[in-house]
Amino acid sequence: MNSKTFNLGITMAGAVSAGAYTAGFMDYLIEVLNNWEEQKISIRKKLKDNKPLIEFEKKIPLHDVSIEALGGASAGGMVSMITALSFYKSFKPVDIPTDQKTGNFLYDSWVLLNDDIAKNITTFEKMLSTDDFDNNPEGIPSLLNSKSIDSIADKVFEFFEENSSGEIMPSYISKDLRILLTLCSLRGIPFELNFKNFSSANFPHTPGHRMNEHMIVAHFKVDHNNKTDQNFYLNFDPFSQESRDLLKLCTKATGAFPLGLAARNFEGVLSPEYVKNCILRNLEIDNKKGIDIKINDPSFDFTCIDGGTINNEPYSEVVQVLESKRPEGDPKKPMSGVIMVDPFPNFYNQDEPGEVENPITSSLFQNNIWKVIPKAYTTFREQVRVKHAGSFYKDYLRLLIFPVKWEQIGVLKDHPPISCASLGGFGGFLNREFRKHDFFLGRDNARNFLRAYCMLEYEPENPHPLFQDIDQSSVEIFGKRTEGKTFLPIIPDINFIEDKANGQSNPFKYTVEDFPKIDNSYFDKIKPALSRRVKKMLTHEINKYFENKWLFRNASKVFRGLITKRITSYVIKTMKKDFQNRKMLD
Repeated sequence: MNSKTFNLGITMAGAVSAGAYTAGFMDYLIEVLNNWEEQKISIRKKLKDNKPLIEFEKKIPLHDVSIEALGGASAGGMVSMITALSFYKSFKPVDIPTDQKTGNFLYDSWVLLNDDIAKNITTFEKMLSTDDFDNNPEGIPSLLNSKSIDSIADKVFEFFEENSSGEIMPSYISKDLRILLTLCSLRGIPFELNFKNFSSANFPHTPGHRMNEHMIVAHFKVDHNNKTDQNFYLNFDPFSQESRDLLKLCTKATGAFPLGLAARNFEGVLSPEYVKNCILRNLEIDNKKGIDIKINDPSFDFTCIDGGTINNEPYSEVVQVLESKRPEGDPKKPMSGVIMVDPFPNFYNQDEPGEVENPITSSLFQNNIWKVIPKAYTTFREQVRVKHAGSFYKDYLRLLIFPVKWEQIGVLKDHPPISCASLGGFGGFLNREFRKHDFFLGRDNARNFLRAYCMLEYEPENPHPLFQDIDQSSVEIFGKRTEGKTFLPIIPDINFIEDKANGQSNPFKYTVEDFPKIDNSYFDKIKPALSRRVKKMLTHEINKYFENKWLFRNASKVFRGLITKRITSYVIKTMKKDFQNRKMLD
């Protein structure tokens, strides 16, 4: 391992439509890495040919960064996958908001989504269509129609269906890159820990402690070896039909938001041996001595819902990859670390200034089942954020990037930093302007993060290995002084040199300054479609469960219109209240 290479893992938290923010962060990060790599190639060629460097080139640090793992859940898992796929085609960052297709997987997938711009039909309106269960004997797959989400993933993979090969991955991407997506299996994987009690003729057997694991990590490996990696890792090869089908399935499955979006079925694609090895990795067990994992089927088949349900930030899993590549040495001079991108960090109120009241669970006490049910769901979601894996707490360099929008030092903008947080993360599906705002906030936050926070201390007398041969002009341009110490970036942003020279390095400048709002008339527009979906869902269930009881069926239909009206009114009222609380209702 090169002593001047920093190994990096990136983990991306679930965020529903706020995956637009994460996509924006990754867009800027790749732009910076590409710019830096281009300069280093040119400079190293000059040095090899004993040619002098110009002043600009002397300012460019020459150490390397290697991205070893991309891990995510839900929207974060989808961004992880799309990011990895982006390395196979020519990458053009998007630095100006547009409603036109760009060819950039991250922007087109997360900002344009599946909007029909010509007809002014939003993705959310398409998600109210009923063609997902019309004439479907299996019944209603989810509260919202997931075909639009399927279409987004399908469009990304179309490139690989139409091309037999792609671009060579950039050198800052590990040849052994891992992509890890969390999946939540509704079918438990039974295993038990055996107890070694003293046995006797009267009590010959001691039962083990039996458990069921529901988390499966789809651990893809770019440099996959069928002989040595079979049943340990999954093959990441989007140009192979078999691998591409599994990649697409996992991309959709990790984002299958419970009830809201359709669950996904895994049939005949994961071997029992892979699932067993996956559990041992999850438990951080080197060998299965004392652990009995019971899968007797030729393949482990299951229905999968959103990976964020079980593990919303697969941080520990990314750390495990880093440890396998480069066991950590001196924690004071780390050579590896993890960046976690979290659009909804739970360590502070993301909606400051002005606390946003949850329109459903605002009371401190829940005294009836209708209040307990949503609160219980929130409890489960919060509990899965608690990390029980030991690697989460190890002394690695760990950095967090999250949405923030400053007016000036110490003063936040007078609105929530992220707009897609509305409606529990579903708000971004309603309005493309929300996603534009958050995508470019992700880019702007990435800019500030790389220039001021993603850094290591620089001590001239005892420099970090990355900075041993750094030119003083580089220290002067990129160095950040704080508390009497100097820090240098792990990933230098070459754009900063030009920005600083032109007086354009203001960290409080944002690509999209105005916070987007939704017009009140939009709810009148979607009300008929919402009412139609609710009514059809009720009709479908009434016909299904009272198929042979025409009296009950016809009696139920009498109240169907009233129930539809009340549900529709409640949903619209709740949506409006949330936008109003967030100062997003125009």
